[in-house]
Amino acid sequence: MALKIVRRYDANGNELTEKDLETFRPDSPVVRDILANLNREIAEGIRQKERKDDD
Repeated sequence: MALKIVRRYDANGNELTEKDLETFRPDSPVVRDILANLNREIAEGIRQKERKDDD
């Protein structure tokens, strides 16, 4: 069995640690906040489009 070592780097070439990668997990607070904001923006855009179509 071969062991594969994977290293991840950010845009500046710094190696990312497991702690750094936790930020990007789907269940992390950061990702949840981003998705919640995106959902609100999409819902507002839909409401504005519906209002525009009603005029």
